Amino acid sequence: MKSIKLYALLLPALPALAGCTKWLDGAQPVDQNLDKTQYASEAGVNSVLNGFYRTLSSEKLYGSVMTITALELLAHYYYYEENLSSNGDFTYFNYMSRYQYQEGAVKNPFSGVWSEAYSAIFRINSFISAVSASGVLRESKQRMALGEAYGLRAFLHLDLFRLFGSKAQGIPYNLSAEVIPHEVQAPEAFFALLLQDIEQAKELLRDDPIITDGVLDLTQVKPTDNVTEKEIFDRYLRSYRMNYYAVLALQARALMFKGDVQAAALAAQSVIDNAFGDGKPFRWADKRRIDADYNYILYSEVIFGVYNFDLYATWEKYIYGTRPGQTYTVSASNLLNNIFRFDNTGGAMSLWEDVRVRQWQPSKAGTGLYISNKLGQFTRANENDPIQYYQPLMRMSEMFYIVIENRLLTGNTSGAISLLNEVRFNRGSQWESLPDPAGVTVDVAFEMLEAEYYKEFYGEGQVFFYLKRRESSTVFNPNGKERDNVTAEDYVIPIPEGEKNI
Repeated sequence: MKSIKLYALLLPALPALAGCTKWLDGAQPVDQNLDKTQYASEAGVNSVLNGFYRTLSSEKLYGSVMTITALELLAHYYYYEENLSSNGDFTYFNYMSRYQYQEGAVKNPFSGVWSEAYSAIFRINSFISAVSASGVLRESKQRMALGEAYGLRAFLHLDLFRLFGSKAQGIPYNLSAEVIPHEVQAPEAFFALLLQDIEQAKELLRDDPIITDGVLDLTQVKPTDNVTEKEIFDRYLRSYRMNYYAVLALQARALMFKGDVQAAALAAQSVIDNAFGDGKPFRWADKRRIDADYNYILYSEVIFGVYNFDLYATWEKYIYGTRPGQTYTVSASNLLNNIFRFDNTGGAMSLWEDVRVRQWQPSKAGTGLYISNKLGQFTRANENDPIQYYQPLMRMSEMFYIVIENRLLTGNTSGAISLLNEVRFNRGSQWESLPDPAGVTVDVAFEMLEAEYYKEFYGEGQVFFYLKRRESSTVFNPNGKERDNVTAEDYVIPIPEGEKNI
């Protein structure tokens, strides 16, 4: 446990902070009489706020279901045996990959997402109400705390809609701390409330230290600096929290899913222009160091993520195992023929130019199967390296892809490929290996963008949402065969029975 001692004192999202566990264990949406003592001091408020980030890292949400397991099964990353009579261990993989949502094994994880996310939203609403009324915080601190809360509320609602909603089906948008039913909002009304929350978060976070200080990390704290825990909480590791640029990126993501592509591209370009590059909070990961540092999460490009102390245990539980049907593996055929189709130069994958391919290692579960080390355990020289236990939830490349997609949809195919080439160059491809922007058709460009999502977002749950938003009628076959057909209904997870009014 030595490696987390400093984190236990300083890291904003660590569950060991005082009061966090008590709050999470007791704050279910069944009682309006919340513990007022939580809001009697700044430390208490911080503790409650930390609890929300801990909830995000739970297996029911982004610790597993929404990232490395269920969502990636829906995106057809994972190998499974289709003949269940020969190996029944793959039953769950079959059900999930075939979008058989009526099966209990498939219902359970998504029912957990629904209840866990709306429970967190209820607690966030209680936090907003209590902090707004408490007067215990100085004004600047109150604005920051509320800004994070509004941003988190919007973040969770958007992902609930991306799972359970559609152009024809809305879901509830809960703005209340009262235990009352909340009716389903039509999609247009839902997005109006969502974007309103985002605007509120942007305004409250306009003085976020990330804008002037960037992403300060704990390796920059020296004993002689005399930096207080309060200063650490307020100024450091802002990419571990719902920061100002994360809210801007969330706005781009929300507008894109709503269908306002040009507005989304403007928002995404604003994030790139203001937050990305030398001297700014985020920058390209050094492609020369990615392999040596095992930095497959590309830390310097992640706009928002959470500290997940169970991250490596979860990776070992689901990814590192040896039992087929219980271990989540990707077939070599899927990697060669689909995911890295435009990077496949023959020979050993480890020799291909794109550094992202080297996160993939042979699995002990079977011949021709691979696992990703992206979220796996590794040893760092500095025990307080910010990459430790960091789970990415929003990254800068998504902003580039949104701008690229808008260019494709508005007829600027060469401009789209030029920008895509920039991303791929910073992933290790040489300029001479990249396509001439003038020689790529729009159809091929979209195929390249789809493959890029698969390469970039493994273990982050974004590919299924991209396919759903694009209304793709086919998806990769996880065993590297012909593409599988998908219907519009396959993209909409049924709302859990009896849960439409929350």
